[in-house]
Amino acid sequence: MKTRFQARIGREAGIALVYAMFAVFVAASLVSIMLTVSRVADATSGIKRYGGQAKYLAEGALEAAKKDVQTAIAGWSAVPASGIAAINGTDVRYSVVPTGFASTVTDPAGIQTILTGYEIRAASAVLNNSVTLHRIINMESTPIFQFAVFYNQDLEIQPGADMTLSGRVHSNGNMHLGSNATLTVNTNYLRAVGDIYRHRKDDPTQSLGTVRVRRWVANPFDPLEPVQYVRMNSHSQMDGLGVTNTSGYDSSFLTPHDANGNGDYTDLGDWLPWGPGALEYWAQPSSYANGSGSTVHSADHGMTEAVAPPIGSLSMFEESAAGNYVLNPVTGQYDACAPGTGTHNMGFYHANADLSIITAANGTWKAFDKAGIDVTSSLVGVISIDQMYDARQAGGTNNKIRVTEIDVFALTASGLFPANGLLYAAHYGEGTGLGAKGIRLTNGAVLPDALTVVSEDPIYVHGDYNVGDASHPKQGAAVIGDAINLLSKAWNDSKVQNMLPAAQATTYNVAMIT
Repeated sequence: MKTRFQARIGREAGIALVYAMFAVFVAASLVSIMLTVSRVADATSGIKRYGGQAKYLAEGALEAAKKDVQTAIAGWSAVPASGIAAINGTDVRYSVVPTGFASTVTDPAGIQTILTGYEIRAASAVLNNSVTLHRIINMESTPIFQFAVFYNQDLEIQPGADMTLSGRVHSNGNMHLGSNATLTVNTNYLRAVGDIYRHRKDDPTQSLGTVRVRRWVANPFDPLEPVQYVRMNSHSQMDGLGVTNTSGYDSSFLTPHDANGNGDYTDLGDWLPWGPGALEYWAQPSSYANGSGSTVHSADHGMTEAVAPPIGSLSMFEESAAGNYVLNPVTGQYDACAPGTGTHNMGFYHANADLSIITAANGTWKAFDKAGIDVTSSLVGVISIDQMYDARQAGGTNNKIRVTEIDVFALTASGLFPANGLLYAAHYGEGTGLGAKGIRLTNGAVLPDALTVVSEDPIYVHGDYNVGDASHPKQGAAVIGDAINLLSKAWNDSKVQNMLPAAQATTYNVAMIT
């Protein structure tokens, strides 16, 4: 018995050993399989992760390329055919190819927008995981000088005398309207991305004068179109009608007025709240057959920002880490130095002008051509230094400021009229108040060719400008400066405080950017 029992135990132990070995083998196999699967899963995870990173880099490059295309088109520059975008420290290449699509569309207000199609392609690779993305875009560009007035922030129009604005008026911020007399807006486009207020910006209690806005017509420049104006009432004008208000009929007029209490707002004496009211009161005249619209729009009507094009630096010189100019501490002027060793470079317009007129702090001036050659002697009699009264700068005194005057007619005769149409003029030692200095253009009724005058100083345009004559038509003309001041033909430098006679009728055909 004992022997059989021991034998059986031995056999069972042997079987158990086999089972144990089998279990170990199975377990080892499972571990091996699990490790293999884990390695495969890790590799798959890596592919997904690195492929995702490559995709995000390419998408970022597409966005950067789109922005570069927008900037180029807004500045009327050539669209780059390719470029490199730095995305989180990684350089990603992109290419831009025109699709051939081009069109011009006109909105109900008559504003034309140019549509141009491009295909953008960006390729990125992260650890041999490559991604190439494509995007088709149609860029919309709206030439900004289709507007009579375009302002990128809050716009305030508060003329002292009667004024008529004949053209589109746009503000990317709020708009504040008023007048010490009558402001007439003869357009089908008076719009603000923010709110429209019938009072001064600096003093909301001042809601003065009369503001009247034309009802919408398809083409306000057509003399055959009907002309009907509706008053945008001031605070006192609404009070006179027995209507409770805070600043007149504007974006703050939120509660409708029901004059007879019958529950609707369509009777004589009723007033709709601003949102629907603006669309109703400045809509097309009754029985108008050439379309429908409304002149006045604000944030209540879903107005969106019109992105302004980039404007190059107006500065005479601007800081640059590896510039070509350094400030001379003795003269206070910038001197040329070894290329790349200086602290400043010319500003955009200064660097690109075919003619530059620079006035020193002591009142002497010099002129330079595009190559930097001194041409001062050739412009004697064209340029002069004068003093003039500017009430804004005088601060209640009779003191005058210095201006560098450019006789445009004499410039034409000098043979140095800028060939590329760009003239830059500025002062060293530009200041504020009576320390301010300006550039004054005179005798510019006839321009021989297109002319843009740019300054970091205020610009004064004296007398008729770019009206042309029988032999010389109007030209493309612009002035770009810190401020733009229009002086009538009646202006002369004997003008002082409280001795400013009425202006004479004067015509300016010029685009202005400040």
